[in-house]
Amino acid sequence: MFKVLKFILVALCLISAFVLGSQNPQLVQVNYIIASNTLPLAVIISICFLLGVLIGCFISFKLFSQLKWQNYRLKKQLAPEKNKNQLDVNKDT
Repeated sequence: MFKVLKFILVALCLISAFVLGSQNPQLVQVNYIIASNTLPLAVIISICFLLGVLIGCFISFKLFSQLKWQNYRLKKQLAPEKNKNQLDVNKDT
């Protein structure tokens, strides 16, 4: 089910990108610190969108990996207590 939703989301993003590209053919001058360049507005929108997605993925990956590491450490701390509780239950029987 998740794969289908992911596919639909990607398809919607691609369709919206094509629509934006076809509706924005104007040329826009982009000034960098050192130079300037003239690009179509659709290209600038696409570049900004992709940069946003990449930055979002990087931040999400970083947060996700920190949470997984914290989960691993907490499970490791809990393991000796769990073994102790099992020994106490075995002594009672």
